[in-house]
Amino acid sequence: MKRVYDVVTKAAQRRDEIELRSIDRLFSPLARKRVRPVMSAAAVTRMRHGGFRSILCPVDFSEQSRVALRYAAAVAKRSGGRLLVLYVIDPLLIAAARIALHDRSLAKRDLAELQEFVAATAPALAAPARAEARVASGQPADEIAKAARREECDLIVMGTHGLTGATKLLMGSTTRGVLQQTTVAVLAVPMGPSSRRRRAEPDPSWPGENIIGAIELNGHAARDARAAAAVAGWFESKLLLVHVVPEIKATSWLRKRIAAADRTRIAHARSHLATIARTLGRAVSIDTRVLFG
Repeated sequence: MKRVYDVVTKAAQRRDEIELRSIDRLFSPLARKRVRPVMSAAAVTRMRHGGFRSILCPVDFSEQSRVALRYAAAVAKRSGGRLLVLYVIDPLLIAAARIALHDRSLAKRDLAELQEFVAATAPALAAPARAEARVASGQPADEIAKAARREECDLIVMGTHGLTGATKLLMGSTTRGVLQQTTVAVLAVPMGPSSRRRRAEPDPSWPGENIIGAIELNGHAARDARAAAAVAGWFESKLLLVHVVPEIKATSWLRKRIAAADRTRIAHARSHLATIARTLGRAVSIDTRVLFG
């Protein structure tokens, strides 16, 4: 029976890795350039010492991007940092306007509308935060990643769904494309009940007393935990590091027999997560929790 335990436990540990690789292969054709979505060490260092000093917020004039802009404004106001609001035009739309409408000033008109959008969405951006509206042409995910590199941004704030993303799997295709191409921290603002209200904006206490860092216990676990600690420290919040041990799907007779293996996996995860927490120092109040399911 011990052999059964060992086989099932190893299979469970490998299952998540296989699923993640399968999803990556499924979506890889959607992006011309694939980069592992990680935060660079330099980005973590800048965030720890200076906060989010340069924030990029891509918008598409949807209500979801309006909510994301308000979150970006809240971060910029807190840090006194610079906020760049970007709208990306489809090149085909520019060509169509020139041919059908004899209009060669589409970009200028879009810039004026973008400036009005920013002023109406977050009128307090003028002080103390600095805001700039900019229009670019190209594929949205590519142009957002380029702008983040060019402007040396340390945070991108964007909605998970926009005008064309409501039917996409997992999250909007543009947000997913940005995550695949950038090493800059990304704050993805999800669609929720509050985002459907026209005046939806972050609560004054946002992000609140506690921040959760979801940690996969792989080769990047320590780096991810450091990034989470840097964010929590900057917001002066407590950090809860959470790891979920996946449940092994099995028939009832086998389920009873592998309970001991589950307990071993949970104990190992708790020990590993506690070790990572200890390496983060005492600058941030940190707690750990291992869940099963």
